[in-house]
Amino acid sequence: MNRETVHILVGAAVLLAAPLLLIVFFSGDARTSSADGYELTARYNRVDGVTIGTDVLLAGAPVGKVTQQEFDAETLQAVLTFTLRDDIQFPTDTAALIVSDGLLGGKFIKLDPGGAEEMLAPGDSFEYVQDAIIVEALLEKVVLWAEARRLEARKKAGKESDREAGTPLKK
Repeated sequence: MNRETVHILVGAAVLLAAPLLLIVFFSGDARTSSADGYELTARYNRVDGVTIGTDVLLAGAPVGKVTQQEFDAETLQAVLTFTLRDDIQFPTDTAALIVSDGLLGGKFIKLDPGGAEEMLAPGDSFEYVQDAIIVEALLEKVVLWAEARRLEARKKAGKESDREAGTPLKK
């Protein structure tokens, strides 16, 4: 095949693939499409790392997704809406915790069921929540704590050497 034929074939392949890519691109995001199930909400002070489409897990298995994220200007809190599977009921004292998947992993919502007799109904809100922990802030506290201990040890070592220098040698 000559060079011109190769160019024509590549151009034809692009023309055939382009409409398929456009259909996939404009067909919508599966994370935000209406999911089957019922909705529950939770209010948090910090939701760093949680976005629409974040998994909601129970016992390590996915049972839903975050489908909406809003800010309540009156309470200054983030409000997350979860769509959860219809076949799973949660006690009213279930906790919705924002946790990290390892030290550098992404965030997800972990549901920790309680022992209450009553179950949450569609549209209810989780009463017990745990905000996202910012790993950088936690690491900064650890570093500052270690630095303070190091400085304290240096001061202590300096005082001991001063005492040794100022006292006469015993025979």
